[in-house]
Amino acid sequence: MMRLDGTLAPRTPGRAGGTIGGTIGGAAVTALALGGMALVGNPSLLPAQQGPPPPMEARSISFPEFERFTLGNGIEVVVLSYGTQPVASIRLYQRGGSSLAAPERAGVAGLASTVLTRGTTSRSALDISETIEGVGGTLTAGAGQDFMNVSATVLSEHLEVAFELLADVARNADFPEGEVEIARRQTLSSLQAQLGQPQAIAGRHFNRILYGDDHPYGISPSPESVAAITRDDLVAFRDRALQPEGALLMVAGAVDRDEIERLANRHLGDWTGRPAAPPVLATPGEIQEPRIYLVHRPGSVQSVVLAGRPGVAGDSPDFAAIEVANRVLGGGADSRLFRILREERGWTYGAYSSVSRPAGTGLFTASAEVRTPVTDSTVVELLLQMDRMGSEPVPPDELDAARNYLAGSFPLQLETAGQVAGRLATALLLDRDVEEISDFPARIRAVSSEAVQEVGARVMRPERSVVVVVGDGAQVLEALEAIAPVTLMDIQGEPLDRSEILSPADAEVSWDASRLEEGVRRYELLVQGNPAGTASYRLEREGDDWVSTTTMAQPGGGAQESVLRFGATDFAPRSLRQSQSGGGLRIEVQIDVVDGRMIGKASLPAQLGGEREIDEDAEGLLLPGMDEWAMAAARLEDGTRLRIPYLDVIQGQGTVVEARVVGREEVEVPAGTFDCWRVEVTGEQGTVTLFLRAEGPHILVRQEFPGQPVALELTGVSPL
Repeated sequence: MMRLDGTLAPRTPGRAGGTIGGTIGGAAVTALALGGMALVGNPSLLPAQQGPPPPMEARSISFPEFERFTLGNGIEVVVLSYGTQPVASIRLYQRGGSSLAAPERAGVAGLASTVLTRGTTSRSALDISETIEGVGGTLTAGAGQDFMNVSATVLSEHLEVAFELLADVARNADFPEGEVEIARRQTLSSLQAQLGQPQAIAGRHFNRILYGDDHPYGISPSPESVAAITRDDLVAFRDRALQPEGALLMVAGAVDRDEIERLANRHLGDWTGRPAAPPVLATPGEIQEPRIYLVHRPGSVQSVVLAGRPGVAGDSPDFAAIEVANRVLGGGADSRLFRILREERGWTYGAYSSVSRPAGTGLFTASAEVRTPVTDSTVVELLLQMDRMGSEPVPPDELDAARNYLAGSFPLQLETAGQVAGRLATALLLDRDVEEISDFPARIRAVSSEAVQEVGARVMRPERSVVVVVGDGAQVLEALEAIAPVTLMDIQGEPLDRSEILSPADAEVSWDASRLEEGVRRYELLVQGNPAGTASYRLEREGDDWVSTTTMAQPGGGAQESVLRFGATDFAPRSLRQSQSGGGLRIEVQIDVVDGRMIGKASLPAQLGGEREIDEDAEGLLLPGMDEWAMAAARLEDGTRLRIPYLDVIQGQGTVVEARVVGREEVEVPAGTFDCWRVEVTGEQGTVTLFLRAEGPHILVRQEFPGQPVALELTGVSPL
């Protein structure tokens, strides 16, 4: 079995030496790609600097002028002649974006924008890329939650090419099936990576909880929704989301207004169509009491904590005060959260806050990633600091620092034509006052301490907030329950009962090693359906021990060998010898259980810690690789949940994976057709899906990596 705790990863086709995430001891092993100072004058003659120089007098921002006109088909064109470089950018926007997608097709907006530039009725993906790259330009498309866009950037002399290509993909994209499948695999791979990252998991649940399952902002793509999207879905979404009426064409850089009008009419003027109206975005309901949502991630050594609530409408006149309040609380490395949680407490590398400002109601969020033992303390501190923003006036020094930073750094965000165009487009698309851009520094400097305290009391209310924690529930649940009511769920958002993680019904004592059988199993590793390696698992009885010998091989020289010993009756760990090579890396592990302790060493690549001595208490802990045999020896039934502790060689300490039986189905593999339990295994490195033979012992029939085109299939079984 390719495990969370020890695998040889397949090479990525077409990339020598690469890996797809092979692991040993629960951590990914990825192949790595392989002045002086002069003083002018005599410094002793210079006066000593006594603190920083006083700030210069604030200067007003001169926002560049722009021209607007509308084509006959309803496209509003904005021309911004700005900058000294001979570069131009063209951006075509339409309101709606991913908010137009049906919940069961979440992800269709992103997939449509990815494939939009990969072929039209008259050009292939190669034709498009060769044409735009031939003039040194770029052509991209994207979809956010509020609007969709197609963009091109070129030297000004090649504006004709940019307009021609942009118009072609916007009007005539035909979403070739081959490109759709490539983009789908890329999207699923990216999505699976996100679902293995606690920060992304926390964000998905935070949005869903605050906005609701039926709000566009609360819906996130899933592997199931992306897998269900068809080419027809992409065409239908494009037809709803990208039409000329009401669109915004933003052209910026070294450009001429008359030329832009001529090119826009030539390439876009005869395009007709009306997009679907953007949905009416409901205001999230008010939170009546604080509640903690704990997402159980077995084996996590850190917890991600998000605390927050719905903020204010994006067009609120108080947004300058909200920006200053956010800066004081957690908008930077000199803010309260960073200073207290990192510098004073040493709980985290960073703690921050933010306020989003979409077309609908945005969110206020305070966040930190901390060591598991201080999870509850972090929740308390985040809520306390949120409360202070509304219950105490901000001291003058903090207020000045926040205002000076926001006002002083703002001009740096308007240095290029592209930056100015982006700000201007956002204001126009969201129907906001354009003067808000040029007046921003003055509005920030006018914010008073009283205004900050007022918005703090209204926006950052801990008693009307929710907290999302992603971490090991077995270690943090009881401490969090002392703070507020806790809703417990798994990574997918399915509810869990506290007894399932604090006192598992199916514990280690159910592993009956006598149920195992001698024999040899052979597997084939598949990447995108193509053979990419082989594996052999041999289990034999030697006296009082079971001996498991595993060999794996890949084309190009990648290999893994391991010999694992454990008790034939008591399932007690005895020893492990493991070697792995591939991609220019080599790993060696030697562990013996002596007098109740796991003693040995691991030779790891430098990026994984190098040489590591191992000395861990063996009580209740399995060796890497024993997780498969634990599941094989267990008595499984629908709903069974196993909590399996094992030694993480990379971390040098114990960790946990959880195996949950989620269903029963028939699985066909080269070795035959088997009645199988479907088992989801979750740990620090993410989730894998196992299909285990329903009849005991529960040998592995097939293993899948959700969102990735990688599988391990049983090809044969034979006795010794």
